[in-house]
Amino acid sequence: MKLQTIIKILVLVPLFSFAQQSENYLELMNNLVPIDSSKIETSFNNGKPKYIGTTTYYEYMDKEYAFLTGKHIRYYKNGSRTEGVYNSWGTVLTNKYFDKNGTLISDSKTITLDTSAKNLQEFEDSDKHITFVIKSNDYKYSSDLNKWYLYLESEHTNGKKSGTWNYYLPNGELKKEKKQ
Repeated sequence: MKLQTIIKILVLVPLFSFAQQSENYLELMNNLVPIDSSKIETSFNNGKPKYIGTTTYYEYMDKEYAFLTGKHIRYYKNGSRTEGVYNSWGTVLTNKYFDKNGTLISDSKTITLDTSAKNLQEFEDSDKHITFVIKSNDYKYSSDLNKWYLYLESEHTNGKKSGTWNYYLPNGELKKEKKQ
């Protein structure tokens, strides 16, 4: 399998794949036959973990596909980390971002995924056939209240702002509601 194809799948599919899959998406992905998986573990020079996750390999019509699956954690030198959970086909279910103190500062959840691709080749060759919706929460710290609070609830459809964005004050009161 071409390295370019593997990289494209490992990068693009998680970006454009999400939790509530349509029947079209499920039909397409159910054609994949799992053939192998490998655990990925990398470390910084000091021995502390840098990345932990699993890649699962599938075959369809004599072609191999690779997808991130299960829980993946990326650690950063400053102590912050990201955690993503993927389904069996590299579909991002959730992403969480933590600061160096382990405080949740942002999380996102995939709400919808649909594709009009007729086959895996079409799915692989372009991302124009995909429709996806992600809902996110962003948190801020209030020094007045000495606590973290939900600052923003947002939504993106196909990577663009959509839905209603809600901005909150530190006391939880709605500050502003903006329709996209």
